[in-house]
Amino acid sequence: MEDETYVRRRRWSSQEKRAVVEEALKSGNVVGTAKRHGIQAQQIYRWRERLEERQEPATFLALSVAPEPVTPSPAPVLDEDSKDCRPASVPDRSPRVEIVLSCGRRIIAEGAFDTDAVLKLARGLEAFR
Repeated sequence: MEDETYVRRRRWSSQEKRAVVEEALKSGNVVGTAKRHGIQAQQIYRWRERLEERQEPATFLALSVAPEPVTPSPAPVLDEDSKDCRPASVPDRSPRVEIVLSCGRRIIAEGAFDTDAVLKLARGLEAFR
């Protein structure tokens, strides 16, 4: 017992942890960054995971809405013998929602769908990143 040395644990503030994680990400060398700060590389990975958990919103997912490209159709031409002067009918389209997740996955829902179910699915897929 006399030969053992007591190593005091160091307390790191949130700003210090964030700075070390950012340094490791910027340099691309987690092991070298860990050695410079006198910690294990695994500690940097844990800090990074915890910081990412805090930054992710709990209730909203980022998505972009883009209009569906519309191909122009030629205007209808009525022949002189036609007595029907009503405009041409426009085909009904079912509603469509496309969600692009941060990992690149896409969720496309067409027609009648349960919004809550689609959001739960998107959150579940985001959790697997």
